[in-house]
Amino acid sequence: MLTMADPLSISGLILQVITTAKTVYDYASQVKNAQKDIRELFGELFALKAIVDQIQMEKDATIKVTEIYFNNTRSSDAFDKAMTDTRNLLQEILDDLVERALRGQSLLRNLGWPGKKTNLQEKVAKLERIKTYFILVLMNDKAELGRDMSISIGAIAETSIQLYQNNQDEINRKIKDWICPIDLELMHRRARSTCQSGTGLWFIDGPFQRWLSGSDDMRLLYLEGKSGSGKTVLCSSAIEAVQTVPTDKTSFQVLYHYCSFRSVPSQQLIYILGALITQISETIPSILEDLREPYERRTEPTADALIEIIHSHIDTRQHLLVFIDAVNESSESDAIFKALHKLMKLLPNLFAFTTSTVPPPSLFENNTLLRVKMETSSNPNDIHAYINRQLEQQPALHRLAPHVKDQIKRTLTKKANGMFRYVQCQLELLSSQRTGRDVIRALEQIPDGINGTYELILECIPPSDRELAREILVWLIYNRQPIRLSALNEAIVLQRYDRYLDDECKLFDQTAILHICQGLLTYDEKTSIVALAHSSVRSYLTSDAIKKSRAAFYSVDERVATRNIFQKCLTYLMFDEFNNPCRNIPALNKRLAEYPLLRYAAENWATHCNAIQYTGDGLIDSDLEQAMSFFYTHKFHNGGNYTSWAQILLFEAPAKLSFITEPLYYAASFGLLPVVDRLLENGASRNCHGGRNKSTPLVVATFRGHLPVVKLLLERGEDPNTKDIYGMTSLEWALEKRFHEIEHTLRQYGAGNTSPNPDIHQTWMLTKELK
Repeated sequence: MLTMADPLSISGLILQVITTAKTVYDYASQVKNAQKDIRELFGELFALKAIVDQIQMEKDATIKVTEIYFNNTRSSDAFDKAMTDTRNLLQEILDDLVERALRGQSLLRNLGWPGKKTNLQEKVAKLERIKTYFILVLMNDKAELGRDMSISIGAIAETSIQLYQNNQDEINRKIKDWICPIDLELMHRRARSTCQSGTGLWFIDGPFQRWLSGSDDMRLLYLEGKSGSGKTVLCSSAIEAVQTVPTDKTSFQVLYHYCSFRSVPSQQLIYILGALITQISETIPSILEDLREPYERRTEPTADALIEIIHSHIDTRQHLLVFIDAVNESSESDAIFKALHKLMKLLPNLFAFTTSTVPPPSLFENNTLLRVKMETSSNPNDIHAYINRQLEQQPALHRLAPHVKDQIKRTLTKKANGMFRYVQCQLELLSSQRTGRDVIRALEQIPDGINGTYELILECIPPSDRELAREILVWLIYNRQPIRLSALNEAIVLQRYDRYLDDECKLFDQTAILHICQGLLTYDEKTSIVALAHSSVRSYLTSDAIKKSRAAFYSVDERVATRNIFQKCLTYLMFDEFNNPCRNIPALNKRLAEYPLLRYAAENWATHCNAIQYTGDGLIDSDLEQAMSFFYTHKFHNGGNYTSWAQILLFEAPAKLSFITEPLYYAASFGLLPVVDRLLENGASRNCHGGRNKSTPLVVATFRGHLPVVKLLLERGEDPNTKDIYGMTSLEWALEKRFHEIEHTLRQYGAGNTSPNPDIHQTWMLTKELK
């Protein structure tokens, strides 16, 4: 007999609640954290509906649920009571949502999330428990259910909670990797690796302690000094000094970041703020919730939005210490200081420490700025201590006679001119000598200045290794992301038109690179990442000075170097082994492990190609033909090398996206204007949808801010009002990302400022949440 609380009526009631919740979702978008509550409700509702529909389906199949799952009247009564309780709870939620929806449409919209937030959360928790009960009904046989119901409910609830937590942890990890694609631990470890015990006390015990005490109201400590003088090491020592203070004796929260010439993301303001947020999340995990929706939409937040997120989550009762090293190594240094200045205004408890090679910006008032300028006389004791320690630790130097050691100390201390990097290079050169007499001879010929030192190092490279050494340096100067030793080993031996690399092509000694360019490179054994030893190495290799020196062979031209890397990346992606994409993620992971250069080539060839079009003559015919040949493989059986590449870009997305995404989409996404033009001439569809977000070439070009590509696509007739998976048009993305020139161009071609389709957006959000 059907009752008021049978599965069919409950299923219908769930649909009513979902419909009303959609209305509330629009209102909730204006209220902080409200959307999260509604998304959780959606998740429980959809899950519960699936369960009661299954129960009803079995009932319709003439199998009585109560006879199958219960063997006595008491159990049947319990089931009926659960159905009744479910209906009553759903009715309560529906009434609550109707009230919220009505208030959301009135002037009460400005009063915030109506009612007590905990009320809705409690109802969602009750739904979760009811869902657990019905899962038991479907999964347990009558004996288990009658005997161990209470134990089973507890076990399933505990497992459900654990699975939910694991899922949340994984999502949070992905959000952190997205907003901070930088290995902060590696940066700090690299800075500490050259620190000499007992050095830097003049700074740590002096200006640093003065700033830390806050007694002078000087909230910005600005350490200024020339390249190679040891600022990064001092910054790392300061971080260590506050991190090692017992937690019961301090109320500091320490956040740090190192800008580095080795890493492009480390120089970008968005990721610098992201680095601060990821560190804050270690103690305040809820801060990541504010990034969840931008992450799901792959919409890079603005700097102002990230600043507001930091502001809204920081406890002003606790001092916040922010360390940012080498701001001068970022092309966005002005924006970094403006952001820091804004944060310091919003958070009176924030104290900042920065290092740079140039004077501080004028926007900081003198009475809040503690400026420390490193002079030649600032660190003589540190340099002397460093030399002494190296003379004892380096085996080749330790065996030297005392009078030779004394001569080394006098010479290096005199010529150092306050530069640790200079001393470090000279000691490496001296330690490479074969005899004590050779050391004395090298000491007599020791060059003045860091440029002369690098010239000498390059001159010492054997003629047989010169070509290889230059190729190594080219890759390390212009690589777009950190590169591992195994990948660099493949890159330097690769030749254009290679279809594979066998053992005959590869280096016999996989560590040869480290010996060939000794003194110019660093190698991190933990991550296997190879990088230039110091920013001054890059400065010298790209300077005019090297062109007139005896090391002119190693002078690097940016246009030639970038084209070389671009061509090698595409050559690698065209290997025969990649003619067919992988069948699944495990197979793709195996391929990436077996081919060390594959990930770098896949993720960076288009970026190098983009850089070429803005230097010198831009993309030449051979560049364009190579790119077109690669894109043409999309037409091959199984999608060819192109689809193998797209599979890496869309790593976690559904596999079919790799097959359906057309070359024009990616050419537009990476801003490859000549390639877009050639593809259009060859008849490529302008309004094809592709990528994670099923965008058109125009939408993705707008999203990435590629104005020339946007203009070209509009000139060729692409519809300016097409939408992506979120229901967003190109114009709406231009407005959201504040691309004013693109906005103006779109309006010229008839783009209308219409609101995004809420149903499409909500459906997408619900789907992602349930997944």
